[in-house]
Amino acid sequence: RIAIRKLSASELARRRADLFAEWPEMQAAWLDEFCEQAGMQAFLNARQNYPLLKGVQTNLYKCFLPQAWMLSNDRGVSGFLHPEGVYDDPKGGVFREAVYPRLRGHFQYVNELMLFPDVDHHAKFSVNVYGPVQAVPQFTHLANLFLPRTVDACFDHDGGGSVPGIKQEAEGGRSRWNTQGHRDRLIPVGEHELALFAQLYDEAGTPALQARLPALHARQLLSVLEKFAAQPRRLGDLKGEYFSTVMFDETYAQRDGTIRRETRFPDDAGQWVLSGPHFFVGTPFYKTPRAVCTANSHYDCLDLTALPDDYLPRTNYVPDCSPAEYAERTPRVPWVGCRDAVTEDSTEVLEPVEISGEPERVGARREKIVTSKVTEYYRLAARRGAHPADERSVRIIVLPEHVAHIDGVFSITFRETSVLIDAASCWVSLPCDYFARTSGKKDFREATAAMLPIASCDLRRTTRFLVLIALTNEYANLWQSCYQPEFRQQRWSSDSPLLDPDFFTHLTPHWQRHCALRTDYARRQALLEIDVLVAQALGLTLDELLTIYRVQFPVMRQYEADTWYDQSGRIVFTPSKGLVGVGLPRTARKADLNAGIRYGVEAPDRREQGIALGWEDIRELPAGSTVTKTFPDDTLPGGPVERTIRYQAPFVRPDRERDYRTAWAFFEQDHTEDSPA
Repeated sequence: RIAIRKLSASELARRRADLFAEWPEMQAAWLDEFCEQAGMQAFLNARQNYPLLKGVQTNLYKCFLPQAWMLSNDRGVSGFLHPEGVYDDPKGGVFREAVYPRLRGHFQYVNELMLFPDVDHHAKFSVNVYGPVQAVPQFTHLANLFLPRTVDACFDHDGGGSVPGIKQEAEGGRSRWNTQGHRDRLIPVGEHELALFAQLYDEAGTPALQARLPALHARQLLSVLEKFAAQPRRLGDLKGEYFSTVMFDETYAQRDGTIRRETRFPDDAGQWVLSGPHFFVGTPFYKTPRAVCTANSHYDCLDLTALPDDYLPRTNYVPDCSPAEYAERTPRVPWVGCRDAVTEDSTEVLEPVEISGEPERVGARREKIVTSKVTEYYRLAARRGAHPADERSVRIIVLPEHVAHIDGVFSITFRETSVLIDAASCWVSLPCDYFARTSGKKDFREATAAMLPIASCDLRRTTRFLVLIALTNEYANLWQSCYQPEFRQQRWSSDSPLLDPDFFTHLTPHWQRHCALRTDYARRQALLEIDVLVAQALGLTLDELLTIYRVQFPVMRQYEADTWYDQSGRIVFTPSKGLVGVGLPRTARKADLNAGIRYGVEAPDRREQGIALGWEDIRELPAGSTVTKTFPDDTLPGGPVERTIRYQAPFVRPDRERDYRTAWAFFEQDHTEDSPA
């Protein structure tokens, strides 16, 4: 009955005495089981039994490996299917030092095709072939497998053609997991490659044989990692220049009265507690919670063209204590005296404090020093969840001043605003997202962020990043502090009619509404150009950028392949699961009419109003035709209100790879023209 009802451990512990009293024979059975389990745990954790597993989290499969090695002679081979923890455990370096000299083949699978029906489809495991110890490690690494036959296909392949991505297009614009083989997916790993992995993914000084193993999809991507390793500046190099935090724990901060659950529009930025769904890549105002928000899906997409200059989205949490107490519980930066505007919230030096690198003796002096709350800064923020199978893993924005966040968000406060912009405008790019994916980490926190490079300042990248971020007057101070007259000299790399060719020339030193990009197509273009600028700054080639996009971002490619824009740059149809409600559905739905959503069409041979429509009904409309969508909008204060959006035909679908090539050539030429003779 306990097993069937799935009682929790705490519930079972609470009921145990009553159960024993009701069934005395159960106590003896329970004690026998307890002794067996405790004995097994003690045996598996015993250092004398498994010396290689010292310090590693006990897992039964790990114990089998040294047993097999011990039982094999100098020609013995053993093969195991086991989880990937051997290769990504941060404390498993000593064990990996024994694994790599014996490893001959590592074939890593993802359970998306449900080879194991009772295991989560995201689960990763691998087939591993071990042999006698080699003087120099050398093994074959093959990742992102879905079926065993792909392994044979890779070994049988002649090496011609391009490497297939993780997903391939199927009929109807959909995609499926790619099971094709290619010889370049077989990555030879030796001492040099392990040293590279240790340099990129582990603490400084980690021996090559203790390196964690990234999931690389193609041999060509090794050269990309070499270039990341050559970068002169990473976040981890800036010790003392930044402070990271997850701020308010969603559970404990409610329990101790710091915040309370209340969904409403905040009165000011100080009452906004940011959650992960609020933002996306380069978009701080992405979604707002609905008036009733009880799940992550209860968020509506924001139309940036309709946001007022002082807009703040609904918050799910508000401060639940006095302003003074709330300020006291807000994390503070560890440095002092670096903000001229800060003159309050001083604390006495009663413990050793490091100032300018010199520790102060306790009691040497007792003077007031100035510390600042993190909310007094613009901060880099990212969603914690960073699953490699998502559309994007690293979702970077800059937070306004005064805004707090829960622990689903990770933020970094920098001493210098210039470093903040350098880091954020670099990490928002596809190449940095790719690098974070190869680490295999699914939680974006300081360990991942510390590995990321911070490319040097580039006015072109800074301009594009700021016009993405500065959507409301909450960013006016940031805009004014970063603005340079050269912003107005920027140009788009594309001559698409969906872009305003004069956008940059109209930028002003003081923030105005027109200083922000608001249409979907223009924002896509700015992010695409940042991808190219960062790739060039990191020393990548165009082919490497295209390979990263093709093989590591299958969901993004799937969305791009079927996202259409109207002539004003607005998305009219997209399959993106993150943009539910944007544009038209694929087919007409009567449920839309019941929800108060109605459409209209004005074309040379067609004029209808108040009907249900789908994308398939309008995609071929000729130039000059108009489609309207009238719907209840409850994303702004004072709502809900009825709004109407107009879509102008013809509708276009851009090609991201072609746009990358165009932007690459443009910025290469632009750099040449700007360089001194």
